[in-house]
Amino acid sequence: MSDQKSRINTIVALLNSNPNLSNGNLNKVKAELRQVIDVHSITPTRRRNLMKVLHSTMALDCTLNAFVSFHHIKNNANSIGQYLVQLTNHNLQHLATLSPSERSRYQHSIARLRNMHLHTADSYPANEQEVNTIIAEMQTLISRLATL
Repeated sequence: MSDQKSRINTIVALLNSNPNLSNGNLNKVKAELRQVIDVHSITPTRRRNLMKVLHSTMALDCTLNAFVSFHHIKNNANSIGQYLVQLTNHNLQHLATLSPSERSRYQHSIARLRNMHLHTADSYPANEQEVNTIIAEMQTLISRLATL
């Protein structure tokens, strides 16, 4: 849990330091991230881990939406995977792109796992480590956004 809390605090610091990442939704994103910590007492463990995936990826979804909207590259994107495609394929001069390998990495390590657990009945993260991995990948992606 302390690893998750540390990563959540780092993500909040990244969001606080770069308004392009939250675009007015900072309080909503922070509330979702706080839920990752707050649900730690929920039982059974598989339900707790599912709630952590839900709340953390909702925060990421909102962050990606704000980022692409701020940079005017939103093209009817409304999911993590679609935002990643937009960040890879845009042609704005003032903004770098994600590489195809980065897009693929985040698609696999975040979006695919999120969708599997949240859109498939009786699918739960295998353990706390899977949740840690998703949150770590989110932190890496949000850090990367700050450098685009």
